[in-house]
Amino acid sequence: MIALGMMSGTSLDGIDCALVDLRSRGDAVMVGVIDARTFAFDGATAELLAAVVRYGRSDLASVARLHRSLGLAHADAAERFLDGRPLDFAAMHGQTIFHDGAASETLQIGDPFAVRERIGASVCFDFRSADCALGGAGAPLVPYVDVLLLADPFEKRVALNCGGIANVTLLAPGACPEDERIVAFDTGPGNMLIDAWMLEISEGRLAYDENGERAARGTVDARLLASMLEEPYFAMTAPKSTGRERFGEAFLGRFRSSLRRLELDDALATLLALSVESIARALELHRFADARVLCSGGGARNGAFLRALGERLSQARVETSDAVGMPIDAKEAIAFAVLGYETLRGRSANLPSVTGARRRSVLGAVAPHDLSALLAKMAMECAG
Repeated sequence: MIALGMMSGTSLDGIDCALVDLRSRGDAVMVGVIDARTFAFDGATAELLAAVVRYGRSDLASVARLHRSLGLAHADAAERFLDGRPLDFAAMHGQTIFHDGAASETLQIGDPFAVRERIGASVCFDFRSADCALGGAGAPLVPYVDVLLLADPFEKRVALNCGGIANVTLLAPGACPEDERIVAFDTGPGNMLIDAWMLEISEGRLAYDENGERAARGTVDARLLASMLEEPYFAMTAPKSTGRERFGEAFLGRFRSSLRRLELDDALATLLALSVESIARALELHRFADARVLCSGGGARNGAFLRALGERLSQARVETSDAVGMPIDAKEAIAFAVLGYETLRGRSANLPSVTGARRRSVLGAVAPHDLSALLAKMAMECAG
């Protein structure tokens, strides 16, 4: 099966697209990455995203306009990316505009039918609702794919994705999706606070600290870091998940005056240290501080972050997921292509030990296009 996976995450920087060849091998899924690319949001969509997601504008008209605009943006990205290449189906995460995992409340928007009509293929979407219906947090969902694709028979590994929010999947040697003891959770902020502070201080001219260069020149304010680490989320036990509601504007607001008293480089160094320390403490708590850490997402392109995490976890081996053939910018897009594949196969793809759901469940909905032919091809491939 040739599948297109699309992911728009908490960094709000664009749509990651991955074209993959998926093949069933019993309970396993073999993934061949054909191509991967990221498409920035157009100006109008970016403005709507900022208003609704970053600054909390929540009137129904704004949300409805963003839903349509995101659908068209995904359709444009899919069409440009595919450029006429054949496709069996697509899977899109959509954009999270609200998430409260403890209350099983989460909402992803972005019209999948706009994508379906543009590419002429079925589109899987709305992957989190089924888990929430079973009392789960609806997140994180990528750990299922981490276990399928990144677990090793002999090596202890951590799949770390550092986007706007950082999350980890702890992979004991020989881990498999049927293991009811798999642990995965959001550790806290990844790039979100650093990006937000750069955007604020530069008055919108700079969206991030490239390669962490300014943070690397700064000095961490130990007192401010300690105060930030008192955030109750860090002490919560897994399963847990979080998002912009906790580590967005509200969190910055609590510490804005303290950050403004610092030089920019020192403020960025302190925010980077918050991400590093929260990740490190989470791994130490679960006795994975000596594992091989495979980092993906925007943080994997931040040299200062990788160096700081490697120094903090002196017994770990910290490297990017490229080392095991998983492209750092496309991991989550690949993951949702796999989740869509499981939707079409009718296979459970949530992990109750991770999300807190009462049981495993088939995830996702389908915007169908010649669905009977797609399912017949799927059945034939899986039988073979």
